[in-house]
Amino acid sequence: MKKLIVFLLISLIFGGYIGYKYFEVPKKELFTWQNYSTLYKDKNNHTLKLTLSDDDKYRVYTPIKNISPYIIDATIIYEDKYFYTHNGVNFLALYKAFIATYITKSRRRGASTISMQVVKAAFSIHSNTFSGKIKQIFYALWLEKHYNKKKILEFYFNSVSYGGNIEGVEAASQIYFHKSAKDLNLPQALSLVVIPQNPTKRNPLSNKGYKELIKARDRLYTHFKKSIKSTSLKDADTFMSMKIKFYKRSDLPYIAPHFVNYLNQNKHLSNKVKTTLDIYKQKLLEKELTKWIKQKNKVGIYNAGALLVDRKSMEVRAWVGSKDFYDSKIFGQVDAVNAKRSPGSTLKPFAYALAMDQGLIHPNSLLKDTPYHLQAYTPENYDKVFLGPLTATQALITSRNIPAVKLASKLKNPTFYQFLKSANVTKMKSPSHYGMSIVLGGMEVSVLELVKLYGLLANKGEMQDIKMFEKQKLMATKKLLSPESSYLTLDMLRQNPSVYTDNFSTHHKDRAKYAWKTGTSYAFRDAWSVGISDQYILAVWVGNFDGSSNPSFIGRVAAAPLFFNILKALNEKDVFNNKEQEENLNISKVDICVPTGMLPSKLCPKIAKGWFIPGVSPIKVSNIYREVPIDIKTGLRACKIEKGKTKMKVFEFWPSDIKTIFLMAGIEKKSPPPYVSSCVQNASQSSQPNIQSPISGIIYTLESSKVDNTYIPFTAILDSDSHKAYWYVDKSFVGLSKSNEPFFWKAKLGEYRIKVVDEKGLSSSKKIRVELAQ
Repeated sequence: MKKLIVFLLISLIFGGYIGYKYFEVPKKELFTWQNYSTLYKDKNNHTLKLTLSDDDKYRVYTPIKNISPYIIDATIIYEDKYFYTHNGVNFLALYKAFIATYITKSRRRGASTISMQVVKAAFSIHSNTFSGKIKQIFYALWLEKHYNKKKILEFYFNSVSYGGNIEGVEAASQIYFHKSAKDLNLPQALSLVVIPQNPTKRNPLSNKGYKELIKARDRLYTHFKKSIKSTSLKDADTFMSMKIKFYKRSDLPYIAPHFVNYLNQNKHLSNKVKTTLDIYKQKLLEKELTKWIKQKNKVGIYNAGALLVDRKSMEVRAWVGSKDFYDSKIFGQVDAVNAKRSPGSTLKPFAYALAMDQGLIHPNSLLKDTPYHLQAYTPENYDKVFLGPLTATQALITSRNIPAVKLASKLKNPTFYQFLKSANVTKMKSPSHYGMSIVLGGMEVSVLELVKLYGLLANKGEMQDIKMFEKQKLMATKKLLSPESSYLTLDMLRQNPSVYTDNFSTHHKDRAKYAWKTGTSYAFRDAWSVGISDQYILAVWVGNFDGSSNPSFIGRVAAAPLFFNILKALNEKDVFNNKEQEENLNISKVDICVPTGMLPSKLCPKIAKGWFIPGVSPIKVSNIYREVPIDIKTGLRACKIEKGKTKMKVFEFWPSDIKTIFLMAGIEKKSPPPYVSSCVQNASQSSQPNIQSPISGIIYTLESSKVDNTYIPFTAILDSDSHKAYWYVDKSFVGLSKSNEPFFWKAKLGEYRIKVVDEKGLSSSKKIRVELAQ
């Protein structure tokens, strides 16, 4: 009795001091010092990954509303049955615990309320000492003064330990049962409730611990049934008798690891992130990618990546960064979706879209695939050959380099470089670093950036951020292309035949038509296929992370089949399955002269309908087909029409460079015969010469030892009706050359104007500068 009196006196004196000191502590937020794990979910709430916190704990904050009522009710029964009636401390229980522990010494007995357990964790109180216990008591009183019961319960469920480095009921639920705390059934809920009292002894992952846990849980269940009278417990006995499955930490899912790692770099995310990813689409892409690589191992294809995005919402649905995240031989943890690589020809569609917006072409415009020099840059085609005249659509889907470079060189406001800058392509060097090779993949983009670019075409020219999770702060949309050029570019790409056919005139009629493009980087280091279907934008990359080349890394061979396999597995439909895309667009179909791509004259032999942007697309009537008088007697071209002496015949007047390509290919064109000797030529329908060399903007340099023995070639493209080029340097005639043949001028130091004149008197000129090499 004496000890009891001493205890009470000490408690009164010490408690008065502590009460005065702590009870007036102002309200402050608890656990602000803690950091939390991040729980990543897919769009359908499947777990992708539960990360560790910065202090290596599994800790996920969850509000009380997201915790199962079974857990809340059972915890109060088991831990603190007078929780709703006391003010933070159960003094009667505390008294009994003191007597049992210190007076009778029958056994150590706890008396901590839920509020006391909360402040112990919040303020790191050592409650096993007398002063620590007093501090815990009065902090519990302080807690009750400033927070309601619901908030205190929330603090408890987010701070209590469930064994090892597992803190909080949500983390425990995710680890042990792979589900949220709000979705636990009764046996699972009661099992979690009994762990915190003795996490080591009741470790559910050991045989002995599991048995101890079940004993404690069953005892709790007996009390629970008496306290909670509910019809929902009618069949609970049956469920409680069943063996319960506990998962280990190592069983935690890690789905779409590259995607999760990308998001995890953002330290400002909440501790629960619901992403836009679809776990089923993710597994489908992984399956198709693995299957394709297995088939192609024999040709040295070991790795690939793919990104699938919803074309309308721009939400990520699947993100595969490599064939195997855990395969160190292929550097599997490198993320192909976010890595910068040369995109090959996949950027070409944007040169065509910009060219249509700037009134340079329409889909049926005739482009020239002929030898071309742009200052010091001489682009070549992949196959090292030239095809001559092609429509813009043919040039794009056959991926000819020369037409793309020519178009890109003509773009202004924006240039092709400025367009990519506006589209937020990162880490770009100066324009001079790339030159016009930029349109052929001479710079680097990531799969993520490429899909974002193709999102422009899918969304009427509007640039949108790719959305990865709910509540993501998105960049404001901005218009970079017109809806018309975006639609027409898709229509052009849609005519690209699938990998299942090489016949451009008989497309895959029984297959969906996607707007797609391939790319092959320099030296065969990267193979690409990217495109748009009814619902998705899909990009596929095949290559090696060590940058090594492989002749098998060709877009149409290595990447395109995988692209089509994925879309087939997704059961995707035509890119234009939704007819609404044509509505409210300023486009119309007009008559086009098929062989020339221009508006037809009355002499055009074949006319078809083609897309046109009124007020923007170039308006030019074809002059390739011309009607000329032919002398009946000689068969030569007459100067004028004379009744009874001449007859009118139609001939093709192709420029000399295209005419040469036709001749090299063995294609005969109906060219006009020479004039009669007495005829003066008429230049009214002819085109002026086009100087190809020398090149504007180039400074030609001469070595001092070769000043008297250096020649510069002069070449020009002439109208089909012209056969000779007369060359002048600063108004002085220097020589003559035949159509498409060079004239070699002996170079001199200085600045000169070079002029060419054809037989009809049509001319053009350029300035050049010749200097001595330093």
